[in-house]
Amino acid sequence: MRYIFTLLISTILSVGAWAGDFVSGGIVYSFTGNYREVAVDQNIVDGINAYEGIYIIPSTVNFEGENYPVTAIAEGAFAHSKVTEVIIPNSVTRIEENAFAFATDLTDVTLPLELAEIPDHCFTGTSIVNIVIPEGVKDMGEGAFQDCVMLHTVMLPSSLKFIDDYAFDGCHNLYEIYCAATEAPITLGENTFGGLQNVDLVVADDETIDSYSDDTAWGNYDTFTLFPNEDFYPTMEFDGEPFNQDWQKITLGNNLAYKIYDENDELVAVTSASHFYLPALDHDADYTIVPTTLMFDSDPFTVTVDKTTGIETYIEEAFPVEPEPIIVAHFGTIYIYGDTYMKWTSVWDMSGRLYYQRISSDSQVIDLPRNRVYIVKVGKYVKKIFV
Repeated sequence: MRYIFTLLISTILSVGAWAGDFVSGGIVYSFTGNYREVAVDQNIVDGINAYEGIYIIPSTVNFEGENYPVTAIAEGAFAHSKVTEVIIPNSVTRIEENAFAFATDLTDVTLPLELAEIPDHCFTGTSIVNIVIPEGVKDMGEGAFQDCVMLHTVMLPSSLKFIDDYAFDGCHNLYEIYCAATEAPITLGENTFGGLQNVDLVVADDETIDSYSDDTAWGNYDTFTLFPNEDFYPTMEFDGEPFNQDWQKITLGNNLAYKIYDENDELVAVTSASHFYLPALDHDADYTIVPTTLMFDSDPFTVTVDKTTGIETYIEEAFPVEPEPIIVAHFGTIYIYGDTYMKWTSVWDMSGRLYYQRISSDSQVIDLPRNRVYIVKVGKYVKKIFV
């Protein structure tokens, strides 16, 4: 309970006003120590953190005629708020403790590429479903994702060295972790994975499996089942729609991670969020989206954003859209509904073992071993599901 007390003290001290120095675009900012940079801060109104909905944080913000780079997220900045999605710009190099703690509506976060650590209790008690930690992060703090009961998939970078106590404690729906580190990250405590069972742990190769098996925490077979990473080639469909006139909202989904490159082939994000937001420019712009496990990159897809008249934008999809089947699992059985007649249906486990493959009818029932994650492909549609 120590971290809850710390967070409440931080919030109480800010009651009655913003925590910051100025407001721009509905976001409160504070000057950092050198007064040439700013941090996103709490937005306290009548004792409540008033952030709500989707926030695409800019890399620079203008105040009194001066542009300031946004380089940090302050302690408790979005804590206890009703924020739902956040994209953090690559100008941010530091996130402070409790930054999103107990923002219970938060489901999606895209982290910046220059981040070095995930601080203590950063996402405690949120509803994040999938998270990819960017390459370069070395440390994950105490209770970083504690009690994230909706968390399903985590992707960890090769740079990760240390994971502190309670980092994933209480994440009872965490079914799979991809870890690109060839040496098992050191776990600083006995409760790093408290309460977890039957988690599929995917690592680089068979040699890496041996390294993880020898580790007390990672080699606990009650917690993890180890698999070597496999190549994968998903077929994707990207839907787009205008958002706030300045952005194109792209639906990603499928519980995968994605590398997103801009029109200059510069990497702008690695994300496993359900949505990403591309700027609506005044010219055609081609973006490249690459599904990834951080250990293997699949074939790229090109998304073209065209803006010619106002906010009229469209997504040029990589292939024709097929009707999306409904795929659900219940007590060891996968049910598939929809217009799937004469489409190939295939089911693999996370080790790449093929369990089922045949041409489908319009409805299917597939019985499988329970407590595992499977990849289901129906025609061109791919979905990852826990049975």
